[in-house]
Amino acid sequence: MVKVKRSEYIIISRAVCRTLFKAGCFGKGSLYLDNLAKGATDREFSKLQITKDKVEIVVEALVKQKICGKKKKKHGWKYYLNMDRLDKINEIIKEIGSNSTIPILLML
Repeated sequence: MVKVKRSEYIIISRAVCRTLFKAGCFGKGSLYLDNLAKGATDREFSKLQITKDKVEIVVEALVKQKICGKKKKKHGWKYYLNMDRLDKINEIIKEIGSNSTIPILLML
């Protein structure tokens, strides 16, 4: 099992939420984990040791918090954003600095 640091968790969750938000994945549209991980690792994670396993752990944590949802499809699980938690999604996307609400959400 891969261990995810708090700083990595914040960065990955922000990147995942931004990717899903920009793609318009609110239930009807959704993305596979491979596409989420590929888009996230290519961009801003060159200095960090971010792998697909870490992205999967963070996405599952977001599903437990009901920020993201998942649905079973032919080729695996697809992930989307939960419209009921749009306020939290906007907070995660626009987070700046050390006043992050993501570690607080992680403790719930």
